[in-house]
Amino acid sequence: MSTRMLLGGHITHNAKRYPDKVALIDKHGRTTYAELEKAAIKVANALTAQGVGRGDKVAFVASASRKWVEAFFGIVKLGAVAVPLNYRETSEQLAMMLDDCAAKLLFVSSQHVEGFCGLLSSLRIPVVSLDALDAFTADHGPVIDEVDGVSTDDPAVILYTGGTTGRSKGVLLSHANLFWNSLDEIIDTRMVETDNTLIATPLHHSAALNCWLLPHLYLGATATILEKYSTEEVLQTIAAQGVTNTFMPPSLTREFILHPLSRTLNLQSFKRWYVGSGILTAHDRQAMKECIPGVEIFYQYGLTEAGPIATVLKEEDYLKAPDSIGKAFINIEVAIFDDRGQVAAPGEIGEIVLRGPTVMLGYHNRPDATAEAIDKDGWLHTGDLAHMDTNGYVFFYDRLKDMIKTGGLNVYSQEVEAVLSKHPLVREVAVIGLSNERWGEEVTAVIVLKSGAEPDTDALIAHARERLASYQLPKRIEFIAYEQMPFNHNGKILKRELRQRFQPANSR
Repeated sequence: MSTRMLLGGHITHNAKRYPDKVALIDKHGRTTYAELEKAAIKVANALTAQGVGRGDKVAFVASASRKWVEAFFGIVKLGAVAVPLNYRETSEQLAMMLDDCAAKLLFVSSQHVEGFCGLLSSLRIPVVSLDALDAFTADHGPVIDEVDGVSTDDPAVILYTGGTTGRSKGVLLSHANLFWNSLDEIIDTRMVETDNTLIATPLHHSAALNCWLLPHLYLGATATILEKYSTEEVLQTIAAQGVTNTFMPPSLTREFILHPLSRTLNLQSFKRWYVGSGILTAHDRQAMKECIPGVEIFYQYGLTEAGPIATVLKEEDYLKAPDSIGKAFINIEVAIFDDRGQVAAPGEIGEIVLRGPTVMLGYHNRPDATAEAIDKDGWLHTGDLAHMDTNGYVFFYDRLKDMIKTGGLNVYSQEVEAVLSKHPLVREVAVIGLSNERWGEEVTAVIVLKSGAEPDTDALIAHARERLASYQLPKRIEFIAYEQMPFNHNGKILKRELRQRFQPANSR
């Protein structure tokens, strides 16, 4: 077994190849591969002294930083399991996750201590501040490299799903899952060792950690880390650090383009723009190209359980299938299953299923949920509706849970959103189904207008009527401010919160 497939082996190998090359950049400075390797080994030894061993869980409630990355690689070098938790969760939810994974130690960052002081004081496990990581590891020199017996099939991380689908479940991903996910990104989106990727979204999210940090550190490239997302800081960092690529959901992409600095800073280093978790319109693409001439756009689809990436619409494929989410990554099988669990005919709508070496080991402590998600043939059932054409392009419709049943007919919310998002008044849109005695569910559009635009329901309905069937038209439109639209930490709209807000009280 090659240690290059183990996460800790990524930096061990590159510390030998490129000892003086910069691996990480954050607000505190630069870290070379040799320094990162030494720091990670010291973390592993300090954890060993705390009684943490192979298979034990070590959690994070912490913002992204180079110290976060040092701690992460120390954990996985030891054969332990890293559990990055979303610091936007409530104390009650975090306590549930810490209990579920049976964490033996918790890393925190100082900015989150005050908000969770009650939780932290109640824990019966060591709590270590990342701001004091050097003190934690001070008496533990670089002794180990890789723990004997660590297997590529061992769990490396647990990532808790949540924010859009209800109760969180811990997704177990192995070293091999993450290695193959890195290869998929590297090969199909043309990552290279001279890259400097910008990690601007939190590292507890699978996209930031698995699709940008890990592939670049496998290559021996550089990762520039922001503690907190800010469009202004993103733009300034690209210009100052020579960033070559980053990931954004469409909502943050639009913020980027609208910011005045996007038209004044030198952004010539920026070559590849990764986008996912929402609709990217043709207008958005045109604006991105005008903002950064020559930039390549990679529109990606995935889910945490898949490692997470599954399909990509490459720059060169856009004109062939502009409304699609692209084709399967090189090491992933994608199919569409009909209601009978058979492969659907081309053009037939069904559930997206995935199979390959990136698919999760399962849900932690949830064999029942794992059995529901992964069938006997190894297919991961995503709960997403799509069709595939004869050339292998996948066209996304909706989450099964977001499909609206109105008057006995199915309405796919993303189809309606795609139409409304093309209206010149609309900045953001989410379409949801609300209970209605007559229709069963009422198609409802929640819209954020562009700056200076006035609400015009009639104009929006007229625009939609030209492109949609009558049963698909919104029967209700709500206008809210951008600040009121509920986004999760990765820029995806939380439709559950919108349903709770706008659902009539007598039908809840």
